[in-house]
Formats: sequence, C-alpha cells, structure tokens
Amino acid sequence: MHLESENKPCLVRTAQGFSVSYKNLFLYSKYNPARNILSIIEKMEILPGTIVLCFSPVLNYGLEPLAEKLPENCIMFGIEADSELHKLSESESENLECTKNNIYELVPQKELILLPEKLEKLCKTGKFRRVIYVEFSGGFSLNKEFYTRLFDACRNSVSQFWKNHVTLVKFGRKYCANLLKNIHLISKSIEKITVSKKIIVVGAGESSLETLKKISRNRDDFFIIAVDAALKTLKALKITPDAAVCEEAQSIIAKAFTGCKQDFRYFFVSTTATNTAARINPEKNIFYTPLFTDAAFLKKLEGEGILNSVQPPLGSVGLSATQIALNIRKDENIPVFVTGLDFSYSIGKTHATNSFHDSARRATSSKIKSFENFNAAFGNDSTKFYGKDGNIAITTTALSGYAKLFSYKFSGTKNLFDAGKNGINLELPKKQPEENIIDLTQKKKQTEEISYTKTNELNAKIQKWLKTERNALSELKSIFTGKSKLSENERNEKIRELLKNREYLYLHFPDSYRLDFSQSFLNRIRIEIDYFIKIIDLQIL
Repeated sequence: MHLESENKPCLVRTAQGFSVSYKNLFLYSKYNPARNILSIIEKMEILPGTIVLCFSPVLNYGLEPLAEKLPENCIMFGIEADSELHKLSESESENLECTKNNIYELVPQKELILLPEKLEKLCKTGKFRRVIYVEFSGGFSLNKEFYTRLFDACRNSVSQFWKNHVTLVKFGRKYCANLLKNIHLISKSIEKITVSKKIIVVGAGESSLETLKKISRNRDDFFIIAVDAALKTLKALKITPDAAVCEEAQSIIAKAFTGCKQDFRYFFVSTTATNTAARINPEKNIFYTPLFTDAAFLKKLEGEGILNSVQPPLGSVGLSATQIALNIRKDENIPVFVTGLDFSYSIGKTHATNSFHDSARRATSSKIKSFENFNAAFGNDSTKFYGKDGNIAITTTALSGYAKLFSYKFSGTKNLFDAGKNGINLELPKKQPEENIIDLTQKKKQTEEISYTKTNELNAKIQKWLKTERNALSELKSIFTGKSKLSENERNEKIRELLKNREYLYLHFPDSYRLDFSQSFLNRIRIEIDYFIKIIDLQIL
C-alpha cells in the first residue's frame, strides 16, 4: 500500500517493518516501528478484571503480545479517532488471533460515544473493575484531547458503577426497607408546590451564618429551604424556614429535628429516608425519590404513578435541596441562592454553629474530649486548600467529589447564585440574596401554589401494589420451603419470574450484579423474604 497524498496514511518500509507517514508525522519509528510499544507492554503489570483501551492501534503492533499477557477477565478495545487511520487499523485487524478469540474489538467510530455506557454494562457481569489505556502509535498525538476525554468518561463510568454498587451493598437494604415503610404515607402527602419569590437553600456549612444574619430583617422576602442538619442553626437565629429537606436513610438524623419539628411548613423527604423522619409531620410531606438503582421494581412504581418526582441520585442532601429549589420555582426568572454548601470546613470546626453536628459535638464534649474537632482536619483523607475567601480550608475526597458533582450538575443554570463566602468554588455567579437582582412582587400573602395528592385514588394503587408484593413473596417462600411441588426447571423458572421485579430482595448482596441460582445466593434471598414480608404486612390496611 502506498498513498502519496499527505492527507492519507502512507506506509513507509523500514529495515524492520512498516511505519506510517501521516500529516507530516511518522506514527512509528523509522528504524524499528514495533520496538517502542513492545517495550511498553513488556513492562506493564495488568490486574485481573481490567479493560484496556488501545488508543490509535493503526498497524496493530503489540496487540497480540498484550492479549497473551492479559490475566483472567480482561478485554481490549481498539479506539481510533481518525477515520483514515481507523480504516487502516480495521484492514490490519481482521486476521488477529485476539480478534478471533473475542479478547480484542476495534470499536466502530460511530459507537465511540457509547463506549462509557458499554463498559458500564460489562461491569454488571461482575468481571471487570478498572480501565487503563495504552498509546499504541503517534496517532494518539493527533487527537490527544479526544482520547483523554474518552478515557476520563470510561474511567468515571466504571468507577461510578462500582461506587454505586458499594453504596448499595452498604445501604441498599435500608433504602428499600425505608421506601416500603414510607410508601403508604405518599397518599397523605402534598404532591407539589410552586414558589414565586426568591429561594434560599441553606446547608450546614459555616458560610450559612453570615448569609442568614444578613437576611434576618427581610426574612419574609425569601422562601427558605433548610437541609435537615441546618435546622437548629436557623432556630438559634430565630429564623423559621419554609421547608426542610431530609434524605438520610439512617435514624440518627431524627435527632436533627429535636425541638424543630414544628418549625417548617413543608417537608421535602426522600422515599428512602428513615421512616422516623417521614412520620414527623406526614401532612407536610412532599416526597421525592432519588433513583438509587435502575431496578425494575422502582420503574414499575414510577410507571404506575405511585412514585413521582423521581430524580437522579446526587449523594448529598445539599445537592438534592438545590435540585428541589430549581424544581419548585415558578419559572427561571426566580433567583435561587445557595449558602452553607461549602463541602469543606475550617480547622477545629466542621459545621455551622448550632447545627446538628455542632450541637452533638458540644453535647459530648468534656475535659477529656475537646469540643474542637481537630481530627477531621488532620485525618489521612483531609486536604488543605484555599477557599473562596482566600483562607485555608479543609476538604476530603468525598466532599470535594460532591463539589465537583455540584459544579457539573448546576453550573450555567439560569439565576442560580452562590451566596456563601467560604468553601470550595461551586462555579456559580457570586450574588447575595439581599441584592435586588430581579424586581419581584414579594409581599403577597400567598406566594406558593399547592397541589395535593388524589388521596383515595393513589391509596388504592399503593394498597394494590403492596398486596401483589405480599402474594409474590408468599409464593417465593412456599417454593423455598418445599411446599410448592415443582420440578427443578419449573422451580428455577418460577423463581426467576418472581424475582425479576423484586430486586429489593437482593440488590444489597455483594454479588447482586447478576441473578445467581447458587444455593448460597438463594439461601440469602430466603432470609430476606421474611424480613420484607413483615414490613409489607404493616403497610397493608
């Protein structure tokens, strides 16, 4: 093959094989084209469960040696951003042994944008856990930014899958149990509200104090949404929020409402939040559902109109509160301000004065245990940085991750402003609530429009679903205890059918990424059946 145009790849014969001349570059050495990539592969140490992205393979030097070196549960994907080089690589890969053995696949260019999603599906098999990349030729430099972004997207996709899986293993059972305990309260709740004045989202970070003090005189000009941990801070400042938000699945958060149960008119509560919190003021509840998994039973509940206000899981109640504020404002002209969402803290102190965590620390302090929490600032995961105010602050991997997610999710949102002066930069315009940004008629007596749920209709749907689940679980129990006389094939098929829309029985298992018919897996499901039957029985009227 010899192409004279500089806009086409041109094979160049060397003493030890072919190189490629393209766009005034030699993509391989002019002396020994394969030496560089073979040297890289020889030094590589690859762990089992690795997905290898082979960037710009062109003449495919090194693919076979790399495939031979891979341990178990590994796979390779060829990625070629340049259409001309892709054609060349495609023509050279047809007879590769690793292609025939399904270890290597050259990804079609039109499918590159879908690669992160494809890798996530591979992770669901439980075999793949990490992504690495290898630069196979100088073609990488022609589209370096593309390759870098694609790798980041693929790595994040795989990483996020396993982070979510670990979260489900730790909290999935509690999420599902709480949802089943809360579900009968949905029919008694408010469906939604619409707000037509400035909204302030108050987190429990230290920056909230200055903002709240500034607006205290004009408190009625704002609709204030407080995260659960910030309620006591507002109470100490004699500011009554309009709404509170709770997403915590563990019952410890109920202590954040001590002395504050009547201090808000609306309660935005996750269907996965602890039932203790959801029962504080059921008539004030406005439920929303973080889609903590893509399980079929959640989709069914949403499809039947039982779960409304389903939103992506954001991990932090502060992010959820911000999303709620944007959802309830009448239109995009209504400004929303966030404060106390610092995702960091100062040395010795982690939250705003009088917040839930601050109060708990004070209550347990003594001569032996100092009120100041210096351990948080000097732990192994803590990192110093300069905050928005120019002062040193402390953050952690988890907190900085929430800040990045906040910026990714909300930066560029119309009329969303950062009023907090401390903490990590959220990539939002800096504005204070007291500034007259938009001329609104704020002194109306009625500033919210309220929609109530259709109690009888919704309650009937909920009760029907609960009874269906109860019957299905009873049938499963009969199969597991041997009361149902079925052949092994019939038994397995019936179990598969009954478990298909009831992932809450096993999504918290470490091996829940696939439905397993091993005796160990089925024994664990048998235990869970009794647990969820007891919960459902308490919800059936």
